[in-house]
Amino acid sequence: MPKKFHSSHSGIGYGKLTLWELADPAATVQAAIELYGSDAATAAAWCALTANFDGREDDYRFWCTIFSKLGNELRA
Repeated sequence: MPKKFHSSHSGIGYGKLTLWELADPAATVQAAIELYGSDAATAAAWCALTANFDGREDDYRFWCTIFSKLGNELRA
């Protein structure tokens, strides 16, 4: 049975799954670096923009978090 949670768009009920519920940000950062190397932050930015344009606010925030963490990780 799908997880029941509060959705800002539809009140209480069955909502849409978001990346926050499916993916671990730390693992996503590492996977992005492995896949895209020094272009990982650019890839995360594109994902954030796509989510934003699609109206997926929670996914947009997820990818912005990944973008920020990648910036810190790649500078280290």
